[in-house]
Amino acid sequence: MRRLFAVFAVVSTGLYGGPTIAGPDAMTAEEARHLISRTGFGAAPHEITAFMGQSYEEGVDRILAGLQSQPAKPMPGWVDMWPYPQDLIWQLGQTKRELYFTNRWFEIEELSAWWMAEMIATPSPLTERLVLFWHDHFATSFDQTENSQWMANQNRFFRANAAGDFTDLAHGILRDPAMLDYLSNVENVVDAPNENLAREFLELFTLGENRGYDQADVRAAARALTGQTIAEHGAPVHAFYEEMHDGGVKTLFGQKGRFGATDLADLALAHPEFGPFVVEKLWLTFVSDQPDPAEVDRLVALWRTHDLELKPLLRGLLTSDAFWDPANRGRLVKSPVELIAGTVRSLGVPVDDARNLVWAAGDIGQTLFMPPNVGGWPQGVGWINDASASGRATMLTYLLEDVEDAADFAPTMMMATQQPVPLQASVGDLRVGQTFVTYVEEEDDTLGAEIILYDLGFQGESWRSLTLWLAHDRDEDFTGLYINISDCAPICLRSAPQSEDDPDWVMFETWGGFLNAHAPLHPDDAALIGAITQHLPALVQTTSAHAVWQPDADEDWMPPEIGGLIAASEALATKSANMLGRAETALALVPSHPSVLGLTGLDAVRDLDDINDYVEAREDAVGYAAIPQVVYPTTRDWIDALPGTIMESKRVSQALLAVPQQRQGTRHEMVVRDPEALLRHLILSPEYQVN
Repeated sequence: MRRLFAVFAVVSTGLYGGPTIAGPDAMTAEEARHLISRTGFGAAPHEITAFMGQSYEEGVDRILAGLQSQPAKPMPGWVDMWPYPQDLIWQLGQTKRELYFTNRWFEIEELSAWWMAEMIATPSPLTERLVLFWHDHFATSFDQTENSQWMANQNRFFRANAAGDFTDLAHGILRDPAMLDYLSNVENVVDAPNENLAREFLELFTLGENRGYDQADVRAAARALTGQTIAEHGAPVHAFYEEMHDGGVKTLFGQKGRFGATDLADLALAHPEFGPFVVEKLWLTFVSDQPDPAEVDRLVALWRTHDLELKPLLRGLLTSDAFWDPANRGRLVKSPVELIAGTVRSLGVPVDDARNLVWAAGDIGQTLFMPPNVGGWPQGVGWINDASASGRATMLTYLLEDVEDAADFAPTMMMATQQPVPLQASVGDLRVGQTFVTYVEEEDDTLGAEIILYDLGFQGESWRSLTLWLAHDRDEDFTGLYINISDCAPICLRSAPQSEDDPDWVMFETWGGFLNAHAPLHPDDAALIGAITQHLPALVQTTSAHAVWQPDADEDWMPPEIGGLIAASEALATKSANMLGRAETALALVPSHPSVLGLTGLDAVRDLDDINDYVEAREDAVGYAAIPQVVYPTTRDWIDALPGTIMESKRVSQALLAVPQQRQGTRHEMVVRDPEALLRHLILSPEYQVN
């Protein structure tokens, strides 16, 4: 520990003793390594060679030109499957619930392994550094949401906008489901404003703490964000509900208006205090541990000139004198992910299972997709303490053992994406994967119930869900079915009459003149409504074992009886058959693919005891291989690929360390005849921990 902090002391006092730099017109090996490692993860010999001799500006432009909006490795297959009905899984009982969330944790583990493998294999390391930066800046955590798809889509959003327009990032994060859930904006309604997202948007995402806003602005911002939530029906995506929004006049940063979320973002970014906070964070990531106020002001002005486009700002940052100043080398402590991914990339060491790298990073403090809080991970020397320093050394020791095994590496296949299985239903059947009864209200002769049909198909079409509201009045002999089509629009029930209040709802009522009072139903729509109404009693019956019907031992509450709902659905079936004719279709209770409900492995799990066996089997599954673009089979191959003609130990040191070791003496030359020992000596040195 004392040696590591001594490195900072030497550099910060300007006592850097490295060789004279060649200047901005022709990068040396050291300068090429500096640019590559600061904008990515480590620097491999072939990368250093490729940038040597180029000017600073040519090197920076080359890196910026290589930025990607799509990953090199495809995301896991489940990412683009239908979003799971996570808020309904509790109805299926403890075993299925435990299996469901076990699978969610396996998914985030797989997603983390995919991202680590992407960092190591990507042709654009800066892209992944920026994705990691924005993930830390707009911090959300899987361990709160337990929704792996939200985290995957957020990662995709950050990559698409990594060096684009910050305005798009600011607007998009206010519509991001993971963020809306993480900072409780799902609870932010006109009658009870929740300030969490509003406060962090100003303090941590845009302006910075105590910069140009006060508590009154936080309250106004919270009112502007009311109604920004997650869809109540259908897929759990962003939704805006007007009835939950405070449409009144607000005073925000001294301006008055009926502001909403878009206005909040625009006003924050137009605020005269906006800019320095974000630029300072980028400085701390790419330049040094101490921002230069004058340079920050210059970069903010440059950024504003380019309408908050990030690429010109990054170019200004990376071509600044401060970035290239040798005194600023070794001023940044590598984060665990940077340390691990950088070591694998630098040495060209293939790793059979990237999950091992993810676990290692987590063990020393940085678990992907799980920042510790909304402020993100530590920075700088915050990464280093006695325990973490020891853990880093241990982790690097294990990682170095893979170097000698690289020649025998046989890359494994990536984890197989889950593929659809043949349906056990004919095209003409009504296929339903799962039925949920989410709400029942029964009084005297009336009944209202919300029913969700999840993963259904009919006549060659498949839809994630249909939400039904069944209304029945025995006294009035009236039954109506109201269908929310937000998950299947515009390809289903296009001709059904829409609700005047909400076009996402269509209706089918069983009074005599209903069909004549509206435009004729398309035959396909009539067939679908007929199939649903005919089979609704059987579908409701499948929920009889669900928790919604079971008494809660911890609550003084008795659930409704299923009998009334079955009777209401039978009345609907009878009346619908009289109006539409009896549907000639069978009911098939089968899902369209094995993980559509997030219940992969259900065939192997009968009770809670089986879950442990399932977990062990899943953990043995093949993960993502992390394979650098260039693999060096042996340490000797790696050393031979280093550019230059100076002594071997010097070339190795320059390739691995941002600053020279303080007391080298003749040690390097003593171990040079043992390449592995030389590599181990340098990588386990305190100087390797800084960039």
